[in-house]
Amino acid sequence: MSADDGWRRLVGAVAVAVAVAVVLSASGCSGQETAAGSGGTAAKETEGRTLSHEELRRLAFRADEVPNSHGSPVQSPAPTPERTFPPVSDASCQNVLDVLAADDASAVVRQVFNWQDDLWGGGSTLASYEGEGAERAFDRLREGLRTCRSYTGVSYAGTYTTEVTGVDAPQEEQVGDEALTFRTTTPTKDGMVMHQDHVFVRTGKATAAFRKTEADREATFPRELVQRQVDRLAEAQGS
Repeated sequence: MSADDGWRRLVGAVAVAVAVAVVLSASGCSGQETAAGSGGTAAKETEGRTLSHEELRRLAFRADEVPNSHGSPVQSPAPTPERTFPPVSDASCQNVLDVLAADDASAVVRQVFNWQDDLWGGGSTLASYEGEGAERAFDRLREGLRTCRSYTGVSYAGTYTTEVTGVDAPQEEQVGDEALTFRTTTPTKDGMVMHQDHVFVRTGKATAAFRKTEADREATFPRELVQRQVDRLAEAQGS
């Protein structure tokens, strides 16, 4: 393979990874297997308080708080973002994607993670809800992941197909009030396979969604960062 061919393959894979990340953070995503969560949803008495947009921004990580960070910019999405692309092919998967995007939250902040010597990086979405909104969001995610197996969508890089596997509660110590993890794989037109690890946690009236991307190998978002971020959200709510 020539240098030009290799460069085109890499650029194509980057485009797919970025496009799928955009879809996940702006309009939707996926799920499979047994959708088990840590913590129950029977009790609907949500503790904590609704955090403001500025509070969420302050609770996100500074670059010097992220090991091996090459920059961790915080982004504030528009209050009512327009859907750029049509819904994905499976309604349950679209429902999952909308939850990951925090489509009905009262405040949302997104953070990009750029690690040194890491081409693909990751991201997080912190969201705060009124009333029982965070619990409803987690319930929507769990319901969607019960039937979502794969979906086809359209991104800036064109049509793509994503499969969802490994839906489960985190294997580590319980984090937050409820939590789910799952993985997605998306083949590219250049022969690579983009892997994403997803962790979604509810703590009180806030949720945190994390994702890590890798090419041709499994991805894992640092669980230590997940725990630290969730602890911050819980402490800020007084829960």
